[in-house]
Amino acid sequence: MRTLALLFVILGFPSWLAHAQDADAPEGAIIDSAEVSGFPLDQLSPGLIRDINELVATPLRAERLSELASRIEEEQPEVVAAARSVARPDGRARVVFLIARISDDTALSENINARYIVESVEMSGAPAEVSPQLRDDLQKLVGRRLDNDEAERLNERLEDELPGRDVARRISKGSRAGRIRVTFDVSEQPWIRFVPTRSKIVYHQDQGWSGVLDIPMSGSRSQHRVTAGLVFGNNDDLIEEYSGFRLRFESRSIGTRRFGASLEFSRFNQSWEDVTLAALASTPAIPQAYRTRLTVEPTATFAISPSVRVNAGISLSELESLTRSPQSQTANAWVFGLSGDHQWRVPSGGRQTARASYRLRAGSGSLDSDLSYRRHLVEAGYQFDYGRSEILAGFSYGHISGHAPLFERFSIGDSSALRGWNKYDIAPAGGERMFHQSFEYRYSHVGVFFDAGSIWDRSGDARIRYSTGFGVHSDNGFITLGFPLDADDDDHGVTVMLGVRF
Repeated sequence: MRTLALLFVILGFPSWLAHAQDADAPEGAIIDSAEVSGFPLDQLSPGLIRDINELVATPLRAERLSELASRIEEEQPEVVAAARSVARPDGRARVVFLIARISDDTALSENINARYIVESVEMSGAPAEVSPQLRDDLQKLVGRRLDNDEAERLNERLEDELPGRDVARRISKGSRAGRIRVTFDVSEQPWIRFVPTRSKIVYHQDQGWSGVLDIPMSGSRSQHRVTAGLVFGNNDDLIEEYSGFRLRFESRSIGTRRFGASLEFSRFNQSWEDVTLAALASTPAIPQAYRTRLTVEPTATFAISPSVRVNAGISLSELESLTRSPQSQTANAWVFGLSGDHQWRVPSGGRQTARASYRLRAGSGSLDSDLSYRRHLVEAGYQFDYGRSEILAGFSYGHISGHAPLFERFSIGDSSALRGWNKYDIAPAGGERMFHQSFEYRYSHVGVFFDAGSIWDRSGDARIRYSTGFGVHSDNGFITLGFPLDADDDDHGVTVMLGVRF
């Protein structure tokens, strides 16, 4: 099991690349040095360190090296170890124990754990309603080598029998070498979730690069979190390109798991495309561009159930004018939202997820806002996972009345909505009405999609545009080629989009 090819993949150390070119030392060659690579030597026991050092000046025996590698794994169950002997020009041997942490690679961790016999299976925090049949099936793992696929199926069955709870599988060292303990940790899902990270590095052929880095400063199980965000020329979300920072404080449990609150502070500098400024100059009814945007947004969230939440608050924004006349403008709004999501499995083994949300932002004179408006946004999504296949569908509709600031106006034609189009060709100043739907099928990371959408103002007509394309997706990264289907001219060919979202 301790093959050199496996270690070559997981270590990647320059020293290993160099050693790989050398010949193996013959059995019986005198060892002139013995060392450990990839792991701090002082974390091994004094006895094991002594035995490794005592290899020097003794004849090389492969059996002895294998024994020491096994002792390293017994002392440090989170690593895999292999011994490598290299022939010296003078006929002596150099011995290197190559060590890598199993946790650095999920697939490797599963493969390594499959070598061991399951000593015991436990459930941590599991309530009494787990069925006797499932408890019996869990215990059937004991006494056999770990089957990761079977353990994952049991994990899913626990999730099915315990709705509203998270189940995580944990492997630990057994009471003796070659044995492991399997623990299924059951915990209640939080009724209120943290705002997902908005980190991304995205490239759009027509719009260039966009970068956002959100840095959460707490663990995933914490009830409170601080997130610092840095934005580097984000041109992927709005009509404006903006850079700056934000700081968000969140609590998803204040006295009860049903109540949470957040406070976000942000300051962004804006830059505008020439085509956007030209559109604004020709349309005086649209609020004008601004140089900076400073926003403070406190909100509170109440969970009606684990799947349904309502939130409300205010958003206070000050917009510094490009022309400094007037010097600044306020866009202060009431904020309201209702969202729900649900996940369930089908008898065939697939997993389905549905979500929906409604958001209202209302600029009001009661908040001393210079701009009065109502912005409604409805979104829905569906995802079906079955084996290597994945189906994704999405729908959104937006409506603005009154005079909304530019950051509230809708746009499509970027790396995630109406892919293949350029939003500045569709509506360079955004729109008051928006419609978009998307359907995508993926198989083993390769996907094809079909998008449709429209942007228009209340005084204009809605023209629906279509696009299609294909791409390759990993857990976080993607590369997509999008093709507009009904462009007015021949300039709209393939559009390349790529990046990572994490």
